[in-house]
Amino acid sequence: MVLQYYLLPFFLFFPILINKLAGSFPKVRLSSFLFFVPVAILILSLMSYFSKQVIELYFWESTYFRLGLRLDVLSGLIATTVSTIGIVVTRFSVRYLEDDPNQIRYFKNLSFCLSFVFLMLMSSNLILFFLSWIGVSYFLHHLLTHFSNREGAHRAAKQKFWVSRIGDTFIILAGFLFVVVFNSLEFSTIFEAIENPIFLEKNYFLINVCSVFLVLGAMTKSAQFPFHYWLPNTMETPTPVSAIMHAGIINAGGYLVVRMSPFLTSSPLALSFLAFIGALTAFWGMLIMFTQTNIKRSLAYSTIAQMGFMMLQCGLGAFSVAVIHLIGHAFYKAYVFLSSSTVTDFARLNRYFPRTTQKQNLWLSLSIAAFSITVVLGVCSFFGHDVIKDGGASILLVILSLALSQVILVSNNKFKSLLTAAQIALLYLALSKGMAFLLTGIVAQNSFGGSFLEVLVLGVSIIVFVGLYLIQNNLQKISETQIGKFIYVKALKGSIL
Repeated sequence: MVLQYYLLPFFLFFPILINKLAGSFPKVRLSSFLFFVPVAILILSLMSYFSKQVIELYFWESTYFRLGLRLDVLSGLIATTVSTIGIVVTRFSVRYLEDDPNQIRYFKNLSFCLSFVFLMLMSSNLILFFLSWIGVSYFLHHLLTHFSNREGAHRAAKQKFWVSRIGDTFIILAGFLFVVVFNSLEFSTIFEAIENPIFLEKNYFLINVCSVFLVLGAMTKSAQFPFHYWLPNTMETPTPVSAIMHAGIINAGGYLVVRMSPFLTSSPLALSFLAFIGALTAFWGMLIMFTQTNIKRSLAYSTIAQMGFMMLQCGLGAFSVAVIHLIGHAFYKAYVFLSSSTVTDFARLNRYFPRTTQKQNLWLSLSIAAFSITVVLGVCSFFGHDVIKDGGASILLVILSLALSQVILVSNNKFKSLLTAAQIALLYLALSKGMAFLLTGIVAQNSFGGSFLEVLVLGVSIIVFVGLYLIQNNLQKISETQIGKFIYVKALKGSIL
C-alpha cells in the first residue's frame, strides 16, 4: 500500500485538524500553506485518471457494503472545489467573526461540516453517503443558528431540518430497495448489475421506483420545487455560512444524481421527471429573482434557479456538463456572497450617477436569438452533431444560444459582442468535451432517448428558456400591464401562484 492511499483519511480529517491547531496557533487559518490540500487532491485525481485505477482504502467489509474511502476523477474534482472554497471561507470568517464571542463554536461546526462533505464525496456506497449527508445537515443546522438571538435564523433552520428529514426518508427507501434488488449498497456492484439486460428487465418496476426515490432525495438537498422554500429565508445566518452553503453544500443533490448516473439512466421515467422539475424550478427561481430587492435573497433564488438548470442537464443525460455547472456555480456563488457587502456599497453610490435605459425591442431580441440558434446548431451539425437524434444535447445548445444572444443584445458594440459570444461558445464546447473525456467510465453519457415523455420534456424545456429570454428582455413592457403588476407583487413575496 503506497502513501497516496493513506492520504485519503488525512483529507477527511484535515478541516478538524486545522481547527484544533488554530486553538494554539490562531494564524494557521490564514496560512496560504493550506492550499496544498486542494492541489494534492487534484494531483491524486489526475493520477487516478492516467493510471485508470481508482484510489481506494477499505477498513472493514460486510455483506452489503464496505467501510472505506474512494477517490476518482469525479469526487476529486468536486473535493478540490470544496476544499478551495472551504479554505477561502475559513480565512474570510477569521475577519468576519473577529469580535464574535462564539467564534470557537462556529469554527468547530464549520470544520466538522466540511469533513462530512469530504466523506460524502469519497463514499463508495449509499450507507456512508447517507451518514455523511446526515452529518452535513446536523452541523449546517448549527451554523445556520449561529446567531442564536435571531428568530428568523431559527425559523429557516427549522424549515431546513424538516425538508432534510423528508429527503432522508426518500434515501432510506431507496437504500431498502437497493438491498432487495441488488443485495448490496455498493455503487460499483449496483452499476455492474444494472448493465445486465435480463436483470434490468426482471426488476424494471422496482428499479424505476428506486430511481424516483433517489431523484426526490436529491431534489430536497438541492432546493428544488417544492422543497425550496427554506433557502431564501436563511438571510440571518453569517455571510460565510451562506457562501459555503450555496457554493458547496447545496450541490449535494446534484452530486448524488451524477454519481448515480449509471444507475439512473436505466429509468427514463426518473430522468424525465428530474428534467421537468429542473426546468420548472429554473423558470420559477429566475422569475422571482428579477423582483427581489434584498441582495442575499436575490442570490438565494439565483441558486435555486441554477440548481434547477443543473438538474435539467442531468435529466437530459448531460451529466458531464452538469459537473462543469456544479464547479462553476460553486466558485461564482462563493465569490458573490463574500463580496456582497461591496456590491451593496456600490449600489448606494450608484444612486448619484445618471442612469441610461436601453430601448427594448421584441423583434430584435427574437431575431438575434434565431440567428444564434441557427449558427450554433449549424456549426455543431457540421462537426457531426445529430440535432434530432441527440435531442438532449440540442436543447442545451439552444439554451447556450439564448445566453449568447443576451450577450449580443445588451452590448453597444455588436462586433465585439459577437467575438465574445464566439469565445464563450468555444470555451463551453471545449469544457464539455474535456469533462466528458475525463469522466468516461465514471458517469453516463448521452442517455436521453426519444420516447413520448422525453420529447415532451424537450418541448417544455424549450418553452421555459425561450420564455425566460423574452421576459428578461421585455421586463419594462411586461411591468406596465395589469398581469405584469399582478405577477410582480406575487413574485416579490416569493410566489407566482
